[in-house]
Amino acid sequence: MKAFNLCPARARCVLGLVTATWFSMPALAHLGGDASSVDADRQMFHAQLTSMAMPLYRRHEIRTESGMLLHEYETPGGTVFAVSWHGALPPDLQQLFGNYYQRFQSAAPASVRPGMHRQLTIAAPDLVVQSMARTRAYQGTAYIPSLVPAGVSMTDLP
Repeated sequence: MKAFNLCPARARCVLGLVTATWFSMPALAHLGGDASSVDADRQMFHAQLTSMAMPLYRRHEIRTESGMLLHEYETPGGTVFAVSWHGALPPDLQQLFGNYYQRFQSAAPASVRPGMHRQLTIAAPDLVVQSMARTRAYQGTAYIPSLVPAGVSMTDLP
């Protein structure tokens, strides 16, 4: 049996392709994702999941061992239209925002207010984010306006 050997240059090329493929894969759970993405978040955050049917949407509560509380809101059609977080540590926003993370990253630098209480507000037609950060206190909400079910007010979400 002949051994398979890669020269160092070819090995780096293969490693680069594998790495690029790995990091370019979409997040498993995210704003705009389907209902199965909620369980992916539970697994990723090593957390407990509780779901509750509301009249116009379904609310999923994900509680991590570190005390982070995440809410993901799902339309009757099974699409995550909003997420919120509260805890002593910031959540993985790339995981929560998925395909909307790049939009968030490009808008965030212009929207941050410096000071003791870091506040961020993004109000774009395709993404709304409101967050605040202090030492050991992170909270925020993000949603996609076009996906919010008719009759649901974002200010009323628990």
